[in-house]
Amino acid sequence: MLQEAAGSGAHREVWRVMTGLLPAYLPGPGEKATSAHTRMLGFAAEVAEWADARGEPAAVAEPAGRTRESGLVRQARRLHARLTAASP
Repeated sequence: MLQEAAGSGAHREVWRVMTGLLPAYLPGPGEKATSAHTRMLGFAAEVAEWADARGEPAAVAEPAGRTRESGLVRQARRLHARLTAASP
């Protein structure tokens, strides 16, 4: 449903939903991440790009800073980089 909305041009609206969803849904320190978490972060990174989102990504800062490499960490880093990049 969110993918359909984003695909229909509701990028900013979907991004607002994702900013509320990420802190509640992502695994915390010591919790096991699933492929669903990784896919959600990948989708969030895409939507953030479409919406030209910027800001302090508190929910993704911890997983983005992990030293262990995983799909979740790669997607968290991708989203973190997008949100903290300077505006063009």
